[in-house]
Amino acid sequence: MNRKPFTPALRAAAGVLLATCVGAAGAATITVSPGGSIQAAVNAAVAGDTVRVLPGTYVQKVLVSGKSGTASAFIIIKGDPGAIISGSGLAPSGRQGLITIKNSNYVRVEGFEVGALATSSTNTPVGILIEGNGAHLQVVNNKIHDIRHTSTCKEPCSYGAHGLAVFGTNATGITDLLVQGNEVYKNVLQASEALVLNGNVDRFEVLNNYVHDNNNIGFDFIGYEGECAKCGDNDRVRNGVVRGNTAQNNSSKKNPWYGGVGSAGGFYVDGGRNIVFDRNVSSGNDIGFEFASEHSGKATEDIVMTNNVVYNNIESGLSVGGYDSGAGQARRINVHNNAFYKNKGWGTEVVFNYKVIDARFSNNIFYGKGSPAQSYSVEGSGNTGNVWGVNLWFGSGTSRTGLPGTLLIADPRYVAPASGNLRLQVTSPALNVGATGAALTTWTSPLWATQYPSGAIPVNGLLDFDGQARVEGIIDLGADEYGVAAGASDR
Repeated sequence: MNRKPFTPALRAAAGVLLATCVGAAGAATITVSPGGSIQAAVNAAVAGDTVRVLPGTYVQKVLVSGKSGTASAFIIIKGDPGAIISGSGLAPSGRQGLITIKNSNYVRVEGFEVGALATSSTNTPVGILIEGNGAHLQVVNNKIHDIRHTSTCKEPCSYGAHGLAVFGTNATGITDLLVQGNEVYKNVLQASEALVLNGNVDRFEVLNNYVHDNNNIGFDFIGYEGECAKCGDNDRVRNGVVRGNTAQNNSSKKNPWYGGVGSAGGFYVDGGRNIVFDRNVSSGNDIGFEFASEHSGKATEDIVMTNNVVYNNIESGLSVGGYDSGAGQARRINVHNNAFYKNKGWGTEVVFNYKVIDARFSNNIFYGKGSPAQSYSVEGSGNTGNVWGVNLWFGSGTSRTGLPGTLLIADPRYVAPASGNLRLQVTSPALNVGATGAALTTWTSPLWATQYPSGAIPVNGLLDFDGQARVEGIIDLGADEYGVAAGASDR
């Protein structure tokens, strides 16, 4: 292994206290203390090394560029509890993160608090940014907050900021990405999103993140915005699992770019494909989930939404399809075994917009603010080939006019719905009345063989919201399978 020597000057710049061999032969821990340079330590690190950042506030930007570990020897950049990377007094140059990973492989960033980077210029501040190409990149257990774009302009200006952002911008793209256990909150995003994957990103896991109290979209999975302009159909996020996350209180109502309109989704797919949303919570956002495409002739397609809890969102629980007749499509959207509760404003529990094609809905519970009929709204045209199975509907009235599919109109007897506990009581009419759908076998990425033993995608999931077996006897409606059987691992 060729290693850049730790010269006295380099040690002083990095604030290095020690370098000890750990793990793989020759691997070192490079420890940075307050007043030292994280960048100098990163520059010195090679495969297998850990850059350990001690508690303290570090007002600096960090770039990991063209550096790679290996499958058995990641480069790890890890903050001890209390390690803060602050952008106070700094400014972004172009689209820039306080931590930026660019064109690198087998790198893990873990354990930092990142915040206080702001601008009112045409530049884009980001808390943690991955850009260009890279494989086996991991962003784990960080707190990202107060990344702010302070412009007060309104649409069509497009200034923005991101808490955590991944952009695949070339033909190699970003592959085998892990984003896990991060908290992204109190960011001022203007035209942008709190946690976003965009462009040529293939094979990813977004797991157990908490995204809350931002002034625009929480989680966003995007295609066809030209991030990889020469990538053709690969200029889109695809083949990923979004599991165990919470999106809460993300709203554009006070965002000057939107002029008081609430349109921020907790979870949004705009042009992505082959994504499973499993066991997530969406509450207090403008829209709980949205599957659409903002680009004419393009589509969000091949989505599975299963075992999610969607409650008390301000405007709508689930919005599907293009926002107007000139926008794109939503195709082959599978919505099964989700629990909804009182998501209504300008929308309702389920809103069909334009060009929803070949979608499937079954085993869901829709408990609305109004009558059952008022929990379903069709606002656009071009909706074809959509199939509704058995779903339970309930609300303050009895009208069921216009509801699709096989109807069960009854109180689902959630345990404590006002506080988001949408589990079922033993007396619930939602028990043992569902139907298990056929698994999807046409998704071809090697990711699916690692996620599911057979490689086929179970549209009802393998586990319910609590991690119990999804089916005990006859499958129940909603996100909760009433019972006690432990579930087999789906990993």
